[in-house]
Amino acid sequence: MKNFGKYIFETLAIFIGILLSFSVDRCTRENQEIEETKKSVLTLVKEIENNIYYCENHLIQLENMKKINEIITSDITQNLKKDKLIELHNEYPFGHSYDINGNLIYWNKEENYKNIYQWMITWWNTFAPEDIYFKSLVNSGNLVLIDDYDVSREIEAVYTTRKERVVVNLSLLKENSDKIRAWAEEKRNRSKNTITREFAYNKLQDLKLLNLLEDRDYHIGLRVMSLKNYIKSLKNLKQLIEAKYK
Repeated sequence: MKNFGKYIFETLAIFIGILLSFSVDRCTRENQEIEETKKSVLTLVKEIENNIYYCENHLIQLENMKKINEIITSDITQNLKKDKLIELHNEYPFGHSYDINGNLIYWNKEENYKNIYQWMITWWNTFAPEDIYFKSLVNSGNLVLIDDYDVSREIEAVYTTRKERVVVNLSLLKENSDKIRAWAEEKRNRSKNTITREFAYNKLQDLKLLNLLEDRDYHIGLRVMSLKNYIKSLKNLKQLIEAKYK
């Protein structure tokens, strides 16, 4: 009987030891997940900072684009001339590209202006903020592991719904740009002789072109408004994460 009691005691001790081991392992894994999630969220802050910088530059370009379009529509008979367009873009640049190191380069050189009628009047500016770390959060499952509901909800909203509002207004401006481009190509294709886009925009102006340019001003304005709101959202998200996790 005594040996039986000793056997029971040893068995219980082993069982309890196993349970404690599982509990310690579980706690260790949970702590590791919490730390990994925290690191992921803090890493996201760097991406948000990059996007704020990118969007603020993008906003400058859109505001310059809007300023130029307003000047053009104030007198299209004079302000669509090549020399005037070059003068305007030198003062309010928005056409650009990036070099191999990601540095912004504005199109304000002579070689850029050779084809100015192919881009300046119909430019709509691609919107391409970073989202690698956000996608990593989603794909790793760490987004749903964030224990602060306000933070997880705001991250998802900024990277999806609020970003989509900017993208929608971009698509509307692009539609307008495509219509202006189509107007010029139609004029060229209907001509009995070969004509340039410069000739079409300056010598074949009509009410349709003016209406399209005025619509362009409206759609650029929507892009400016939505981007300003998006920048505010990015800054608020950065502040929220830093307040909760630092």
